[in-house]
Amino acid sequence: MKLLSPAKINLGLWLLGKRQDGYHELFTIYQAIDLFDEIFIEDGALYVETSSGIPMEENLVYRAIKLMERRLGKEINFRIYIQKNIPEGAGLGGGSSNVARVMIAINELLGMPFEEKDLKEMASLVSSDAPFFFLGGSAIGRGRGEILEKIELPKRVFTLIYPGVKVSTRYVYSRVKLLTERLPSDKIIDCLKAGDFSPLENKLGELAGELYPEVGEVLRFLRSLRLKALVSGSGSSVFYIGEPLPEVELACKAKGWRLYRVESYGV
Repeated sequence: MKLLSPAKINLGLWLLGKRQDGYHELFTIYQAIDLFDEIFIEDGALYVETSSGIPMEENLVYRAIKLMERRLGKEINFRIYIQKNIPEGAGLGGGSSNVARVMIAINELLGMPFEEKDLKEMASLVSSDAPFFFLGGSAIGRGRGEILEKIELPKRVFTLIYPGVKVSTRYVYSRVKLLTERLPSDKIIDCLKAGDFSPLENKLGELAGELYPEVGEVLRFLRSLRLKALVSGSGSSVFYIGEPLPEVELACKAKGWRLYRVESYGV
């Protein structure tokens, strides 16, 4: 079995408060994009391998399968290989997407022992972003990001830049001090549907730009071109809505930044 596992960007992300469980309460707008990891599943003793060499015990997919095993009360035996085309530590949700796609596939191969709500609940224990990938397309995320509401947004092109540095989400969140006091969520969505991107922001991403110089450099460069540049999640990827400009392509070649032209996926 071969699966495609899409990436996501956060069109905006607002931090609303610190929760008792140590996580932050947030409001975010997820958008799946057509950048994919490739996943191959075959029969065999449980083994999870990636092209980037992530140790199996640290892989989110392996952890998700072990959760499924505990709920089922029996071993799950499949060999899984993941070709990582989505940059890691980039705020694009590659690992979370892998979790959702593999859990759905294994559930089907086992004869559907779990309902989707059970899969989502288990996935959320592994990754806050993983439940979104059961839904795909465009969605609002609340709570830790796992409380989802499907929305319809126009299909768009995005220019995405990966500056070649992995960001620690845990580290960025640990340095958060500023929270959003007022969130006009209805206005934000209405503006986005109308093509007005001015309300979009991500202070978590701005913090990543301060903590990781490579992220800050991409943000400053794009903004020098008067582009609405935003970080996806906690970084390190930076994007703007629209086609790659010639000067952006030249800068990426000169700096060694990885450039992707992507589109909304699942719209």
